[in-house]
Amino acid sequence: MSNDDFEAWLAARAEEVAGPAGHTALTGTYPVTEPVVIDGVPGTWSLRDGRLAVTVEPGAPLTKDGAPVTGTAFVEGDLEAPGVTIRTFVREDGAVVRTYEHAAPGRTEFAGIDRYPYDERFRVPAAFEPFAEPEATPIPYQRDDIVRAHVVPGELTFTLGGAEHRVRAFEGHGGLWFVFADATTGVSTYRPGRFVEAGPAPDGYVVDFNRSYLPPCAFSDWYNCPLPPRENVLTTAVEAGERSVLGRAHPA
Repeated sequence: MSNDDFEAWLAARAEEVAGPAGHTALTGTYPVTEPVVIDGVPGTWSLRDGRLAVTVEPGAPLTKDGAPVTGTAFVEGDLEAPGVTIRTFVREDGAVVRTYEHAAPGRTEFAGIDRYPYDERFRVPAAFEPFAEPEATPIPYQRDDIVRAHVVPGELTFTLGGAEHRVRAFEGHGGLWFVFADATTGVSTYRPGRFVEAGPAPDGYVVDFNRSYLPPCAFSDWYNCPLPPRENVLTTAVEAGERSVLGRAHPA
């Protein structure tokens, strides 16, 4: 991986965190189980036949891909209103609307991310071992006491710090990723854990822990992020990647 590749990743990460609809701009998460009106956002939001719908008054300043939303419309993805991005999605347990205010204090006062210097030792080859059948793994979450079962396709194995590790990997982000804790967790890095992705390589995968990143809940209390399952607690100190959000108190 070239330095340019890593710089490009850092730039994309900065937009994901601090852009107008970045993690720092999130000001509300609204489950839609019955019709709901959201402060600062046009329309009444409802769930109809498993799809998210919004009903707006004529002339309401709500757009989707630059086109006005009129009457009652089924929506998905991102919409825009003055000064706010509305992100919508439907999960197994229902629909959710999130509001990202472009001038949110979390965004305008964002001081940056503390991270370790790049260290090539923390870029390691990995092998993926799929399960014969995908297995349900109990995953605790940060902001409630619920343990959710997530189906994982298999495990990644790699050697780091002289020790072999085996972690449960999730599908998403265009490949494989996992949430992990290590010997730095709660000491010099974010206590709830960190995420990292496994990129494809000619002979398997590569896990670059220099690209370990803080979960969205590190930037806004309106997120609820998964914690590492017991299989993903590493004994090695991963002194690479993002450490914490500068100037923001984190849960103990």
